[in-house]
Amino acid sequence: MLWQNDAFIIRTPLNPHIPYEEGVHLVVAPKIEFENAWQNSEVATQAFELATKACKIMEDLRIAPWFNIQANGNWGLLPGATPFFHIHVYGRNKGPNWGKPLVLPEAPKTYSNEPMPIDMQEKLSKAFAARLY
Repeated sequence: MLWQNDAFIIRTPLNPHIPYEEGVHLVVAPKIEFENAWQNSEVATQAFELATKACKIMEDLRIAPWFNIQANGNWGLLPGATPFFHIHVYGRNKGPNWGKPLVLPEAPKTYSNEPMPIDMQEKLSKAFAARLY
């Protein structure tokens, strides 16, 4: 966990969707569960606002020059899974895939990326604690 308040949590996955060399991967999620943004547009709007604030902080820290923000939840539609609203934030680094569409894993357990380094997690936690509501 990188940051939380009474309503939201920001974390980085143990197995991010993209390699750290390509950028950072964060998840912004409300603490109340619902399936999709249109079930609770007020909380979804707040979650997107929080995600954009996290992007601005990371931009100011020069962690990444560009960000992709998405809420898809497709894997929640797979057999045996349950959909839940959450937002992915991908900080994109300039490298071989710069400017190309983000290529995400097609299903859980079909990829293997190292987690964000601890020093970066600590840096983000401190910055989020200082600048988020």
